[in-house]
This record gives sequence, structure tokens and C-alpha cells, in this order.
Amino acid sequence: MKIGKWTVFSNYIVGEIMYIVGRRLDMNEPLHSGNVEYFGGYTTDAAEADRLCRELNEKEGE
Repeated sequence: MKIGKWTVFSNYIVGEIMYIVGRRLDMNEPLHSGNVEYFGGYTTDAAEADRLCRELNEKEGE
């Protein structure tokens, strides 16, 4: 089982685009809510979510 890199997911929530950092738990399985690990919560700041992704991936040596 190969875990995916941290990435930014987006959802349209109550008229606003919201961002959350997550990664696929098993790259051999389809992307669905049971196959994603999230870090933190939703934010409206895409740049902040992207910064957090880079930081998490660097920390794990990806």
C-alpha cells in the first residue's frame, strides 16, 4: 500500500470555495472519502493550504 503525497482538495461550501489538506491512504484504491486522510480543517486561503502541503511533504521527505 503506497500513501499519496499531501495535496490541496477544494469544495464549494455555502457559496464559497474552501480548501483542505489531505492525502490518499492507498494509491491503489479509488479516491473516495474513506481513502483520504485530512490534516487540519477547511480554510478560504488557498495559498496557506498550499504552504502546509509543501511543509508536510518536505517533512516526510517526498
